[in-house]
Amino acid sequence: MDKNTEQETAKTAKSIDEQIRDALREAQNAFTSQKTTQENAGTSPGNEPQQTTDPEAEPAWFKKYREEQARLYQQLRNDNEAMKAAKQHEEQKAVVAATAQRLGIPNYLLPHLKVDVEGDVEQQLTQLKQEMVNHKLLTLDDQRNHNATRSFIENDAEEWAKGIEH
Repeated sequence: MDKNTEQETAKTAKSIDEQIRDALREAQNAFTSQKTTQENAGTSPGNEPQQTTDPEAEPAWFKKYREEQARLYQQLRNDNEAMKAAKQHEEQKAVVAATAQRLGIPNYLLPHLKVDVEGDVEQQLTQLKQEMVNHKLLTLDDQRNHNATRSFIENDAEEWAKGIEH
């Protein structure tokens, strides 16, 4: 190669390098202007809202999700409290029924009794039974017969169980 060809090749290489630099500058300028336009418009490509630099701000989808989760959590808490209250009510009814049965108060009266379960259930039912006896709604003979019948049934059941074992 001669000297002129080398010089022309060097000039061409310089011009190619300059062309690349110019293209990069143009691309950077275009990118910067596009970024500025998007920031001013508040949207990113695809028309999605631009995330703000505020750390306290939440995206709209997350806010909706958080509200839904809060609603579900509150509903679960309410259901749980209702179930606990129903369970406690059933336990209190069982305590009253057991105490009434032990004292000999007829089962048909239980739905009509208003017993303060926070107070002494035994004392309240004992007073009720005494009032029933005083007003001749329940006699001591009925109570004794009830207990005698009950003990008779229990003894009979024990004898029957012993007979099965032999």
